[in-house]
Amino acid sequence: MTERIAGTYAPTLTDSADPVIGTWDTGRPGPTVVAVGALHGNEPSGLLALGRVLAHLRQAEVPLRGRFVGLVGNRAAHAARVRYHVRDLNRGWDDARVGALLARPPADDDAEDRAQRALLGVLAPLLAAATEPLVFVDLHSMSSHGPPFAVLGDTLRNRRVGLSLCIPVVLGLDETIDGTLMGWLVDQGHVGVGVEAGQHEDPASIDVHCSILWLTLAAAGAVDEGMCPWLPEHRRSLRGHALDLPAVLELRHHHRTPAGDGFVMRPGFRNFARVRAGDALADDAQGVITAPFSGHLMLPRYQPQGDDGFFMASSVRRVWLDLSARLRATKAHRWITRLPGVVPHPDLPDHYRVEAHRIRHHVVNVFHLLGYRRRHVEEEWLVFSRRRPDHREDPSDATDQAGQADGVDRGGDPSHDDRSAGSQPPKAR
Repeated sequence: MTERIAGTYAPTLTDSADPVIGTWDTGRPGPTVVAVGALHGNEPSGLLALGRVLAHLRQAEVPLRGRFVGLVGNRAAHAARVRYHVRDLNRGWDDARVGALLARPPADDDAEDRAQRALLGVLAPLLAAATEPLVFVDLHSMSSHGPPFAVLGDTLRNRRVGLSLCIPVVLGLDETIDGTLMGWLVDQGHVGVGVEAGQHEDPASIDVHCSILWLTLAAAGAVDEGMCPWLPEHRRSLRGHALDLPAVLELRHHHRTPAGDGFVMRPGFRNFARVRAGDALADDAQGVITAPFSGHLMLPRYQPQGDDGFFMASSVRRVWLDLSARLRATKAHRWITRLPGVVPHPDLPDHYRVEAHRIRHHVVNVFHLLGYRRRHVEEEWLVFSRRRPDHREDPSDATDQAGQADGVDRGGDPSHDDRSAGSQPPKAR
């Protein structure tokens, strides 16, 4: 059986507050894979792809291991075809803000509060019941044209899934943006991968997201080619988008746009465009904004809402990925305080401080090799931290497992033993 890659399937959304648009569960043991579309309301392709994949799972009665759950993120913004109404729904996910939301009466909720509360109502029981990491995929699209790419918190667990998707992977972007749903889940030890499929209104973005969903299910061990012989077609399709691009890139610059700064991206830039240091990229109230170095331009913003103007990234060689995996497997982070000027944070476990005036480029590189890509400023200190490496472990003593991902896999097909005694009748919602 071959799934037709072209075409669309639009799920019917009711006015219900329930964010679940469908599930597929055959009763067989296996992973829980959760996918969300339209977390930003003006990004419809993920939602359309979820509808198509759920329909195909039902029609083919695929004997899925575990369960697959499809969610709509911001239903009200999607209906209005706007990114959000009051606030960005993908910027309010940390323990403090989630706790504050749950402590308030629902009568005080704005549109995004209601959407976040509804998502929490679905996710909370899944998280509480999880004995193994959930696999979460966040489906996005872009205001600019360009090839698709994956974003992930830099844990080896995430690399194993992200590097199997046959599209470029960008390291460091997830850690740069605070308050994302994916980051919140990864910080609890789960697997999280985000995918920017293409331009918002491009029908090809739907096809990309469909392929991503099938390959994520395969990487998680929920399906294989015996169940889904169309998987190679999806791998070929995604590889066709990334023929001349690096397999892995590292974020090196983030241009933020405060409200009222007059930011306007100059026309004609595509995602992954190669630019040279000094090239004019955008304008704001202060004048021309130029490229700080030569590299790849990422996510140039051609829409009014949002506080990220653009990003810039450089390619990463496989040797550095291999080295970082081996360093993490040997718990090399325990020796990180031997770097000049590095001391443990006095209050936060698995955080390290460096006096900002003493920071050196090689020290930053070592932090990145060990997965410490998050950083913020505290007075005279620069503080480094990382996404939690392991599920349900104390982050102060967590270490990634060896052998999960020690390099780039541009389309491998992980095999998983089927230990179930047999399949039960599928359950669909």
